[in-house]
Amino acid sequence: MMPPLAGFTIAAATVLGLIVGSFLNVVAHRLPRRLSVVHPPSACPSCGHRLRPWENIPVVSYLALRGRCRGCGAAIGLHYPLTEAATGAVSGLTAAAVGPTAFLLPALIFAWTLVVLTRIDLDLQLLPDRLTLPLAGLGLGLSLLGVWVPGLIGWDGPGLPPPLGSLLGFAVGYGLLFAAGWGYAKATGREGLGGGDLKLLGAVGAWVGPVAVLLALFLAALLGSLVGGLLILLRGGTRHLAIPFGPFLAAGGWALLLWKETLIRWYFGLSGLSG
Repeated sequence: MMPPLAGFTIAAATVLGLIVGSFLNVVAHRLPRRLSVVHPPSACPSCGHRLRPWENIPVVSYLALRGRCRGCGAAIGLHYPLTEAATGAVSGLTAAAVGPTAFLLPALIFAWTLVVLTRIDLDLQLLPDRLTLPLAGLGLGLSLLGVWVPGLIGWDGPGLPPPLGSLLGFAVGYGLLFAAGWGYAKATGREGLGGGDLKLLGAVGAWVGPVAVLLALFLAALLGSLVGGLLILLRGGTRHLAIPFGPFLAAGGWALLLWKETLIRWYFGLSGLSG
């Protein structure tokens, strides 16, 4: 049976994630356009109708309004409730993996940042420096803080690497994709990876360390290949179909932060290197 404190932590994180997801919708729309994320309050983009508090309840309001603006009847994009629901689910899973420890809040911030980066990359094929660079800096800074704060660095569960591991993780993540992108461009004459992808993997490396960031990239490539192949089959496209890579890097980085040891053991077993 789940301990009461753990169950409460998961439930509270899920509810908090739903609320944060509503704010991430605002960030995803305004930050790439260099608009304030706090002013003006949320409004319908079609008619400017200012959303009342009861019209801004995560997921519930979308269902109650049947996906339509109360002011003009314009359709509300499905990506709004999906972002809220995804943030709630990711937050609950993060709390389940981390538990009520000192690392929970940093882990949630990491997850929320990856969610909004995923949303922006899907919408605009863009990974803003205003999110990736602070995420990298926070990982590096927290790794230093973790030397003195129990629970931020803990090899028995999810946690940050030590400061040197965090720095090496950033360097390996950024450098690996830089080399891969450079090689691809030289071989094909086409740009395969954007600068945002490099910075995002560097940021992931600062949070998970140099070994885990390699596995995060492997998982991202595996997921990207599976999804890309499926989309090509469904749409009848070609193998040059443009698919944002950021969401897959985000998924791989999030998984490695929470289940690093399990995934590393799985990979070594898969590759025949264990034992």
